[in-house]
Amino acid sequence: MSSLPPASALPGIVADVAEALAVQIISLTGEIWSGEVREISLPGGEGRFGVLARHAPLLATLREGMVSVFPVNEPPLHVYVSGGHVEVQPGRVIVLADLALRSEDLDEARARVARETASAPMAAALTDPDTAKVHAELAWARGQQLRGLPFK
Repeated sequence: MSSLPPASALPGIVADVAEALAVQIISLTGEIWSGEVREISLPGGEGRFGVLARHAPLLATLREGMVSVFPVNEPPLHVYVSGGHVEVQPGRVIVLADLALRSEDLDEARARVARETASAPMAAALTDPDTAKVHAELAWARGQQLRGLPFK
């Protein structure tokens, strides 16, 4: 149930907010998300901008950043885009991104990379106690050298 009066009873721009806007977010790998939204905020090439229903037609480039989507009766959604283009029509927005990841996928990807990095052979070699001792000794010797003190 909406607490807003019917769109016909609202004046001007307030009526526009009550209307839904169809949004599609597409990347080279396929459709990332589509649905009805109240508002969408995009990282334009000339700066961040928002779109509501009945927005004037627009073609724009996108820079790297987060697209914030505010679906009707759902929590906000954030999608990372590496760049691309957006087409805005009065009742529809199509985001064509080079690369796009939903925020929950981005968090999962970061966690996977962290796990892989921690288990990599080089990470294991760098955390070896003997390697840590050598690095500590080299750091101490370099500190002594910078201070002009003898080191042994």
